[in-house]
Amino acid sequence: MRSRDAAACLFACFVAIAWVAAGAVAGPWHSAAGPTKPRIVGPRRTTDRTPTFRFVSHEAGLRSEAIRIRCAVDRKRLHRCQSRYTPRLSVGSHTLRARASDPEGRVSPTGTGHVSVVRPLPHADQTIRVGTDPYNVAEGFGSVWITVSGGLVRLDPTTGSVVARIDVVGRPWGVATGGGAVWIANETDGTVTRIDPGTNSIVWRVRLDQDPLPSTNPVGVAFGGGSVWAADNGSDKVWRLDPSTGQILGVTHVGDSHEFVGFGEGRVWVSSENGTVGRLDPVSGNVDELIQAGADADFLGFSPGAIWVTNYRTDLLYRLDPAGAVTAKYSIGGGAQGVAFDGASLWVAMYNRGEVVRVDPNTGKVQRRVRIGVKPRGLAVAAGSVWVANSRSGTVSRIRVP
Repeated sequence: MRSRDAAACLFACFVAIAWVAAGAVAGPWHSAAGPTKPRIVGPRRTTDRTPTFRFVSHEAGLRSEAIRIRCAVDRKRLHRCQSRYTPRLSVGSHTLRARASDPEGRVSPTGTGHVSVVRPLPHADQTIRVGTDPYNVAEGFGSVWITVSGGLVRLDPTTGSVVARIDVVGRPWGVATGGGAVWIANETDGTVTRIDPGTNSIVWRVRLDQDPLPSTNPVGVAFGGGSVWAADNGSDKVWRLDPSTGQILGVTHVGDSHEFVGFGEGRVWVSSENGTVGRLDPVSGNVDELIQAGADADFLGFSPGAIWVTNYRTDLLYRLDPAGAVTAKYSIGGGAQGVAFDGASLWVAMYNRGEVVRVDPNTGKVQRRVRIGVKPRGLAVAAGSVWVANSRSGTVSRIRVP
């Protein structure tokens, strides 16, 4: 029995020595299965025409340096590659293939990856620093008007230079022009303010809620039908004010927390966070239509015969006709904010991407993308350019309309 044990021990030692000798290349537990299919690690969409990829393959008991990679781009015939591979690619879609082999000639299945190389987005033609938290933009009286924290900034649309800064307490949010004045809805102090564009001074300021501590948060403001309209973000209220005195003429309840109010096609239009758009009679202030337009109706824009509604929580841009019917839904991407019409195309601020997109109003096709600042909100068209408020950059971007 002892001689058998000795023989078995000698045989085991011989096998162990052989494994150790092989381990100089393959390690102590070299697998008979061969290397794994390479995992291709790298970008899937990029503007870089020389992106770098890594090929990751394993084999039990084998050092990774001992695995050899063969790869190719857009071809079936493979060539030898390093584990880090940097090809030169053209704009378009490409397919990468990779296969691994070990020193004993065992070959893995072929791994496949895809990458799209896109042209880098153009940047805005001009960037103007205006102040903290620019939220909304309006055009009028030969100027561009931007609400910022604590005030209103007036720009020359020809040069983009700051013409005036008007101090306004609180957090001005909405801005509109019309009826010989500039109008501001102030979110934090619950007021609407009338600005004289001739003197850049405050004519009157009216608090919408007479409580000692304001409980209203007007963020939308518009002029139309002989009245000023203010929409509350904290409730379903829309106020109608006398433009001469600021007297509150009526309060309408529509939708829920509002994002925007505008005037077009002879009606007042109010967007709400519950995805509805209310159409109001400008004489009585009554709601004569309530339209479902997505999950979070935000900004409104107007073109002849159409009302445009952006949605922050869906990727849809809604088109309404003057009667309030939904006539089109265009998929343009999530996080849309301000929308404006330049006479031929729509321009939409994309909050999450820091872009503005140009959209064909007849097809919904995105015709152009422009890189701007961080978290864009409101925009307007003035003097042949699109002006966009970048709320987190403290800037306004100018994009010349081709």
